[in-house]
Amino acid sequence: MLTPTTGFISLEDEVRILRQRVQDSEAVIQSLEQKNAWLTKVVYGPRSERRPVDQDHGEAKQASFLAAPVEAVAVVALPAAAPAKAAGDAEPSQDHEKAVRNAKKGRGPDGKKKARNGGGRRPVNRSLRPVEVLIPAPESERVAADGTHLVLLGYEISEREAYILAELVREITKRERWGLPDTREVAYVAPPAPAIVPKGKYADTAVVEAMYRKYVMLTPFTRMLADFHAMGSDLSDAQLSDLARRFAEFFSPVADAIRAQVLARAFVHVDETPLPTLDGRRTIWAWVGGNQAFFHIGGRGGCELRRVLGLDGDGDDDDPGPGATLGWAFSHWMADGYRPYDTIAAEASITRLCCWAHARRDFLVPADEGDPVAKDLVARIRALYQVEKEAGIACSCAGLHGEQADAERLRRRQVESLPILAGIRTACLDALPRYDQRSAVHQAVSYILDRWPALTAYTTRGDLPIDNNQAERVLRPIVIGRKNWYFVGSEDATAWAATNFTLFESCRLAKVDPRAWLRAVIARIHAGDRDYPAMTPATYAAKAAAKT
Repeated sequence: MLTPTTGFISLEDEVRILRQRVQDSEAVIQSLEQKNAWLTKVVYGPRSERRPVDQDHGEAKQASFLAAPVEAVAVVALPAAAPAKAAGDAEPSQDHEKAVRNAKKGRGPDGKKKARNGGGRRPVNRSLRPVEVLIPAPESERVAADGTHLVLLGYEISEREAYILAELVREITKRERWGLPDTREVAYVAPPAPAIVPKGKYADTAVVEAMYRKYVMLTPFTRMLADFHAMGSDLSDAQLSDLARRFAEFFSPVADAIRAQVLARAFVHVDETPLPTLDGRRTIWAWVGGNQAFFHIGGRGGCELRRVLGLDGDGDDDDPGPGATLGWAFSHWMADGYRPYDTIAAEASITRLCCWAHARRDFLVPADEGDPVAKDLVARIRALYQVEKEAGIACSCAGLHGEQADAERLRRRQVESLPILAGIRTACLDALPRYDQRSAVHQAVSYILDRWPALTAYTTRGDLPIDNNQAERVLRPIVIGRKNWYFVGSEDATAWAATNFTLFESCRLAKVDPRAWLRAVIARIHAGDRDYPAMTPATYAAKAAAKT
């Protein structure tokens, strides 16, 4: 650094000048942080802490505040960063360091979480049907103190959500009769309107509501009957069961179309769960693909899988299975570690995918108990899911869809997931001989090593799933529902349930309102439309998205 006399200054003076500049900069930063905290409280703080701004002089007051020195601002200062430490300076206190860490985490000096800022409630959903409620002023308040009669200037308007009790009505249908004017002989009578239950006692709207409550809300028939009886209906248990049968028969072509679309996907999820029946225990199977799911009832094992895929030459020719009649095109399937999946996949030349959620599950209890190997493997598997999460976020931010999103996901799996998988395999091989064969960790490690090709196959493509959670979520309503009923009344009733679950779970996967979808499909079928593939929830959702 130059001086007017010698042209240079000493190193000590230069350090002193730079240190002073650092302190001055930190003072400016602290002042700006204080002003920012004040403005944040004014704009975004709870209403009780906001400061009113004078409408006429608000800009002047704000300008005077921004130009005011720090001492004139009555706010709680944020913990400032520690100044540059010179030689011989004391170490910052632990309290100061703790306050700085808490400030970075958005906490107060005492470490407690700060209350979230207010901002008012969200507006009421504008798609709801509006119902106005008028609160009139009493007659005594419509006259001023001097006797002048007041006039209505308008209304103070506010909105909130309200619930109108569901109502059963007696629908009276009148069909016109036309005849000759002189003899009054009937020449024409308007035909009855088509219905799910022709000439039945219950209209389509009542049938749809009952099935929605059963298969979406998982309401047992006994509770549903109590609710309908409270509204004045005389619906019986036998009639309700018959409505479920009629509903399934009416929509069975649509369910077949859903089944065909699922089996035509590039890969499918498969899972099964026991279904108690009056004549014994049967199994309900779920096949998921393309944001739709179809269910079917059968046995548990490879014979049932062969029947669905049409591979069982010795099976019942009258019921060859949905795969044999509709065809299947998937090359990969995701399932749990059930051995028949491996056998049938080899017979049908299907690439087997295995679920990482199942592989992780057996390590959770040992990890909670403090086992170091289990804790390490849980962390490694969590890293695999983190790669999937970050890939999804990256595709969403970049607006990538379809093949572009699959390519980005595949790139990340090859670059990031494969090294993690290599570490998992090494850790499993090292841990296997250290545990007794009957221990939980040994069995969990063996599960991974025995199914290693199926567990790593998802990294070969960007559209393949890492786990079978989608199929398990589809079966969850049935598993939860088992707690509300003892068994399915008959073998026929299991088939109706499978068809109806196919409809409602496909709506959920396609993110379609079941009631709106049912109304649209019922109208099309009643009008004579038989293009059932165009009526599936996935197709319905795609058309709705294209319109927007």
